[in-house]
Amino acid sequence: MKIFLLLMLVALLALIAVNRQRIYVRDPLATVTKNDVKQSGVQVFINYSNDVLLWQDAEPGEYRTLLQGWNKMPGTPDRLMCLRWMACLTDTDHASIIPLNWNGNSGKGKGRYDPNVSMTGSKVTYMDADGDTMRVELR
Repeated sequence: MKIFLLLMLVALLALIAVNRQRIYVRDPLATVTKNDVKQSGVQVFINYSNDVLLWQDAEPGEYRTLLQGWNKMPGTPDRLMCLRWMACLTDTDHASIIPLNWNGNSGKGKGRYDPNVSMTGSKVTYMDADGDTMRVELR
């Protein structure tokens, strides 16, 4: 029985190591601000590379936004499997996303959408589709 449990643990660790770019784990200490106003109810998930997944469940305004360091374009994940409030798994290492659409009628910006994404190990900032500045502070 002990050998079986040990083998299962080794297999689980190998699975996590191979899929470390795809697995997003919830960061309960992270904070999200929109135009310098703290947002409540937004769950933050991060992966091995500090890519960020934001998940807002509350109605109205439900959204899922994924920011990946390799393309720096915020978008909605195309395929996402989650264990609620714990972890999520994307389809590939470079997850397929549906890019955010620029809301040109918001009056906050004109022309082509430029999210101005800045990603460090502890902070992510970007402009959402409505032109609001979003900041995520990781702990």
